[in-house]
Amino acid sequence: MDGESRPTEGGRGLTDFFQGEISKVTRIALIVVALALVPSLFLPVWKITLNAPQYPGGLDLMIYAQELKGDLDEINILNHYIGMAEIRPDEFREFVFIPFFILRFVAFAVLATLVGRMPIAAIGYIDFALFGAVMMFDFHTWLDKFGQGLAQGAPLTIDPFTPKFFGTTEIGQFTVASYPALGGALMIAAGMLGPVLLLYELWRRRRGATA
Repeated sequence: MDGESRPTEGGRGLTDFFQGEISKVTRIALIVVALALVPSLFLPVWKITLNAPQYPGGLDLMIYAQELKGDLDEINILNHYIGMAEIRPDEFREFVFIPFFILRFVAFAVLATLVGRMPIAAIGYIDFALFGAVMMFDFHTWLDKFGQGLAQGAPLTIDPFTPKFFGTTEIGQFTVASYPALGGALMIAAGMLGPVLLLYELWRRRRGATA
């Protein structure tokens, strides 16, 4: 009976790991993460470029954490000819809370660095990963809405489409390229650092246990 209620050695080790302290190396890395996320509040996160023979320089739509910039007026004119809805920045409610979430991730990184406890670092990373997944899904949903909801009777008739949120899409004479900008690249790099730090902490704990 007593043996049934006693946790296994592996279970205790995993529990101790996620309740333990983080190393100095990981604390420094978390500060780097915080420093990388702050510029994403001001730098473009994503860039969509329309290339066509009549636009040799291309038309750019720059997506920031709080706004849209670039050749939005020209792009909306082109969208009108194929029956696509006008892109209006005030329709994107995401711009209201994205900066808040970025600042929250920075706060988690700084707090985990100061306190040095694994639970805070783990909660912060899970929060960050979920935010990234939701934003990717949200981005795809907006692209699908604009590309599939073409109005009838437009000057140019094309089949409904869904632009790729990552990669290139051929639409008539246009090639639409969608890729992370500098702010987005910093956020992706910060997200990829999480699993690396987890593996490092597991290796460090296992090496200590062996010693």
